[in-house]
Amino acid sequence: MPRPSLPNRAASPRRWVLCAALLAGGFVVGGGIGTLLVIGAVFAVLDALLPIPRSPQAEAEDRFARLARSRRRRGPQLDVVDDASGPLAVAPRRELGVQLIPIASSTATTEASKARLFDRGFRPDRSTEGRWKSLWMAQARGLDLPPVAVYRIGERHVLRDGHHRVSVAIDHGRSEIEALVVELGHRICTGEPTGTRG
Repeated sequence: MPRPSLPNRAASPRRWVLCAALLAGGFVVGGGIGTLLVIGAVFAVLDALLPIPRSPQAEAEDRFARLARSRRRRGPQLDVVDDASGPLAVAPRRELGVQLIPIASSTATTEASKARLFDRGFRPDRSTEGRWKSLWMAQARGLDLPPVAVYRIGERHVLRDGHHRVSVAIDHGRSEIEALVVELGHRICTGEPTGTRG
């Protein structure tokens, strides 16, 4: 799996205004002070064009803060599916092993507590900060994370384990994630005869 790259800081318009002011000031003032102002402008331009990559920890903190702020605009919640009782508990099941699944197909969870911590876009609650950032940094460093665990019902996936990993994968720009898949007979959702897909 290719190692994700850490995004660089974007140069702000304020920085470009400062560069232009230093450069103009250097030509207007002239002499030794003018030369110093021009040199300062050159360094500011180089810093804007070739910014120093940030550490994974600093980047993780910024990313988490941004996601936590955006979660205030409450989006759709994850559906909660009870796998301990009712039709899901007795549904026929087949273990399919580890597969690459589309993240967008996971819109439900078996844990009501996780539905409170993550919305349907897997934006995290502030209480998840420590674990979320540690997983974000691990992925930024190219470490392999364990697959998540899901139930497959038709084309939909119900997350059993790995909510933080899904959230981190989305923030890293991934559209798929490795998952340990258990397929359930989907009569419970579609009204079709009991059985597993071929």
